[in-house]
Amino acid sequence: MTPLDKRIPVYLLTGYLGSGKTSLLKSWLGQDAFKEAALVINELGEVGLDNQLLSGATESAALVASACVCCTGLPGLAEALEDLFWARLERRMPRFPNLVIETTGLAEPGPVAEALRSSDLLNERYRLAGVITCLSASTADAVLKQHAEARAQLAGADVLIVTKTDLVSADHLAALTARVQHQLAHLELEQPPHLLTSAQARLSADDLLESLALRAPSVNPAVQTPAKDLAFTAVSSPTHGLHLHKPGEHCAICEGTQASAHAAQALWWPLASPLGIEEVSAHVQMLQSKLGSELLRLKGRVQTTDGRYVVQLAPFETQAEVCADELPWSDTTRSGCTVIVSSQLSAGSAQWLAQHGISSLGA
Repeated sequence: MTPLDKRIPVYLLTGYLGSGKTSLLKSWLGQDAFKEAALVINELGEVGLDNQLLSGATESAALVASACVCCTGLPGLAEALEDLFWARLERRMPRFPNLVIETTGLAEPGPVAEALRSSDLLNERYRLAGVITCLSASTADAVLKQHAEARAQLAGADVLIVTKTDLVSADHLAALTARVQHQLAHLELEQPPHLLTSAQARLSADDLLESLALRAPSVNPAVQTPAKDLAFTAVSSPTHGLHLHKPGEHCAICEGTQASAHAAQALWWPLASPLGIEEVSAHVQMLQSKLGSELLRLKGRVQTTDGRYVVQLAPFETQAEVCADELPWSDTTRSGCTVIVSSQLSAGSAQWLAQHGISSLGA
């Protein structure tokens, strides 16, 4: 008889920028399976939105900001997990039965899974219970074609959730599902992920856990090496921890710089009254038109003359999502958006951003 594993189960939630991770997680945290879960939220950018959107959902949370947990943020992730464990043990926070790590959309699951397993302290206290990857039905083809991180997230999944299915037709969804399954077969994974779908973040936590339970316990796809197309090299850096890159690929971390392993950077765009929400939307459209494919993600909370709003724009979407902001504001809440852009900006784009007050927080 196999002895009971008493380590805290960890669920790693991944998916490219704008894939709907936070909406699903917010829903799951209100359900029995995760209502007492601890959270580690990873965001690229010092002004985090996801942790604010999930505020109040749990009393046990940590934010790893300004660094991606699969490369430059691994030390911060390890520290957050250690702090949560000791706070739980010392009863400084409620005892949580499980933990969810929501990664930045640029994170690859392999290094995080390896960090959990290779650290004696973390491996003694936590076990990786599943890697959940989200893929937006409306932008999946473009995202998978153009972004290696999204393909790595696909290859590393225990469960793949095709989200936002309400935004596409049934025929589109069926064709997309067939293409994704073909791509997974092409990767020759030891065990492909279970495929689920979700419209308006309605996939239940019970359905998710049921799919994870069907996985063979001996297989951990998060650290599988795909046979084709997705070969990565794992490198351990004393400064940045374990990270991945393709063989022969330029890697700033390996050269000892402080740059992210991913070709992206997070900037801050202050937006506040006396702007109205229509003016904010017009500014976002102008930004999108100017940067094109150099704009990877936009999200934030803005105070306008018409009220407070959450503004989000995912890659390859043509229009920003704007909805009323029902979260509480404090004296420290900043009105504006985190803008994630390519680190290889053209000179014209960089100049335009600077002219419009969009810069790093430290600038």
